[in-house]
Amino acid sequence: TTNRGTMTQEEFIYYAERSLQQEIQSTAKDTYCRYDAHNNNYIIEFKSRRKHYDTQLIEYAKFDCNMEIANKENKEFLYMVETPEGVYTFNVSKLSNEGYDFGWEDRRMPAKTDFSGSHRKDKKVGYIAVKDAV
Repeated sequence: TTNRGTMTQEEFIYYAERSLQQEIQSTAKDTYCRYDAHNNNYIIEFKSRRKHYDTQLIEYAKFDCNMEIANKENKEFLYMVETPEGVYTFNVSKLSNEGYDFGWEDRRMPAKTDFSGSHRKDKKVGYIAVKDAV
């Protein structure tokens, strides 16, 4: 992909289908859904980052909710993060089941994804090393 850090939902779906070699359905029409895509095996959260870091941030609220849904539906939770250096897929279910140390902490963060606002709030976040991508 060109223009890293700016993939559309459709481009993420296409990438996921190619990398997983499985059909993926978008949840874009369901505004209340806590994840971005799914199929019979996975629920998937997509995230685009404008900068690359060796550890990728994951919000605990999304982790907790999506893990609960994945466990209830007997699926795995995948977290796909796009950075200027590529797309990284993390099998969060597998990492969690293996006792992965996400390093959960409270961190002062912008209240919304768009950093233009000045409103900040504490969010519980963790980190996944890029080297632990699938």
